[in-house]
Amino acid sequence: MTANKFKNVATSTLLSYRRYLQAGLTLCAGLGLSAIASSVAYNWEYKSMQAELQDRLDKIATDIQRDVSGNLEIIRAAGAFYSVVDGSNKPEIKTFVGSALYRHPSLKAIAWLPRVSDSPQFLTEEIDLSLDLTANRVALENATKRQEITATDRQKLPSQNPPSFFVFLPIFSQTSPGDTPALSQNLPTRNPENLKGFTLGILLIDAIFKSALQETQLNFVNVYLQDAMAPEAEKFLAFYEAKTKRIITDENIKNQLYIGEKTYCPDGSSCTRILNIENRRWLLQLRLTPEYINPLRFWRSLTVLILGTILSFAVTLYLMSLLNYTDKLEKVAAERTAKSKQLEQTLQELQQTQTQLIQQEKMSSLGLLVAGVAHEVNNPISFIYGNIQHASAYSSDLLELVKLYQKHYLYPPSEISKYLENIDFEFLSKDLPQLLSSMKIGADRIVQIVKSLRNFSRLDESEMKPVNIHEGIDSTLLILQSRLKPTGDRPAIEIVKNYSHLPLVECYAGQLNQVFMNILANAIDALESYNLDRGPEAAKGNPIAIAITTEYSSPDKIIVRISDNGPGMAENVKKRLFDPFFTTKPVGKGTGLGLSISYKIIVEKHKGALRCDSTPGLGTEFSIEIPLQQEARQAVPFVSRKISEAA
Repeated sequence: MTANKFKNVATSTLLSYRRYLQAGLTLCAGLGLSAIASSVAYNWEYKSMQAELQDRLDKIATDIQRDVSGNLEIIRAAGAFYSVVDGSNKPEIKTFVGSALYRHPSLKAIAWLPRVSDSPQFLTEEIDLSLDLTANRVALENATKRQEITATDRQKLPSQNPPSFFVFLPIFSQTSPGDTPALSQNLPTRNPENLKGFTLGILLIDAIFKSALQETQLNFVNVYLQDAMAPEAEKFLAFYEAKTKRIITDENIKNQLYIGEKTYCPDGSSCTRILNIENRRWLLQLRLTPEYINPLRFWRSLTVLILGTILSFAVTLYLMSLLNYTDKLEKVAAERTAKSKQLEQTLQELQQTQTQLIQQEKMSSLGLLVAGVAHEVNNPISFIYGNIQHASAYSSDLLELVKLYQKHYLYPPSEISKYLENIDFEFLSKDLPQLLSSMKIGADRIVQIVKSLRNFSRLDESEMKPVNIHEGIDSTLLILQSRLKPTGDRPAIEIVKNYSHLPLVECYAGQLNQVFMNILANAIDALESYNLDRGPEAAKGNPIAIAITTEYSSPDKIIVRISDNGPGMAENVKKRLFDPFFTTKPVGKGTGLGLSISYKIIVEKHKGALRCDSTPGLGTEFSIEIPLQQEARQAVPFVSRKISEAA
């Protein structure tokens, strides 16, 4: 397309839609202003949401830090008692520890671990916790070096207790009464060799977590707590699932849950806090669930956008109402065009119906003619067929009588001998039975032909009833027998039958025979033309043939396949194969209605399917599929047929 042509097309398009330009510009301007106002409201709501999340996170972090700090102060106070009192079973110590545990639910236990020589084991049997602190030797050594409280990573208590973490406070023998590790910062560094023991504190992670979350509104917001200094596989401490409102400390359960997203925390500052737990760093995060991230949280921006959109459309609709008159005119013109097309289609359908009626009338007349001929031939052939058997028996008796005479009268009169010689009695006695047998074979063939003609003459029947499909195919082949025989232009067309065991099929027998007739006649026409085009040399190596195959498609259908080894057909021809009046035959040799009528008989009247599969150079196959019964009826018996035969 040249530049001028493109310009002309663009100009004509703009002119045809010029009345909509004003409405379109108005709508675009209104939607643009609505989008800008909605964006401003959205930014304000977004910042408000971030501030809300930060406030919640700050409160949770402060509560956790305050709870842990309070517990550590209790442990320091207990350490002061242990440093000046010998023995952990003193009534004063038990009273203090019991009161502290009662007032601090997150504090599981406080125990005294005295040092015994250089062994890593301590007198843990005095503590009613059944603890083995061998794995925490490094933490004990760090506490001795730091001379301050040292926290461990996540621990698991025995007897199915919830996960916790330990804190160790070293106690040195030079600590004077009244001094506490928290108040002895000005004292000189204590000698690790003077280590007296440790004050052990066990803090429950889930209790600390629960205490911090109980006064915070966390609708659709999960909370994730982990130890930043622990190995990757041991970082997990606790997880709060907002959907079920439960605190999870089992990592296996946590791995099966949806943690949440940090959609509104691009830099992490509004969803993450770091907690200093003595020598360790805990990481506290807010994770948002899909329910939290929903458009209803931005109702102000959505309201602005919706109202702006409504106003924009209202103004646009007002402008569009001015074009109603033009639209009505276009609608009237479109209706007239549609009616014209409908009338044209109706006329075409009437023509098709007329042609189909003519075709059906021709086939009905052919059926009547065939039925009459079959009836007229049936009477004399029945007479001949019925008497051949008796004539054969009589002639056999007479010949036997002559043989008896020859046996008992060895020397007949000369007149009889001369007559026997003239008629060549020996040849006559041998040929007469063969002659009668040949006559019987011919009569059998005529009876079979009459039977096939009567079967094919069911074209004028209108009743649907169970019939033998194979009989209909055979009767159709008999009608076309003259076209299958060899001619001066081509050899005989071979018919290969592959019949399966089929039940009786409920159908319109005459109309189904008409379908077989149309498909087989088209196949014969195609093979005749193909044989002329390819020449006699090619025909010797690949004789032309038609194969007819029947199949029982469980549970309630049968399939008849009629295929040839002809030239096949192109894709554009195959697409229009069942269109009325479409034909590839020369003028005067085809109306283009045979396959169209066949399609309606199979699809509309028998609720089946008619398909064509063809490849150029590889032949054509028509597949007829019909149900065994058109409505619920009693099951019909199977008809036994020969599996494969050639005609």
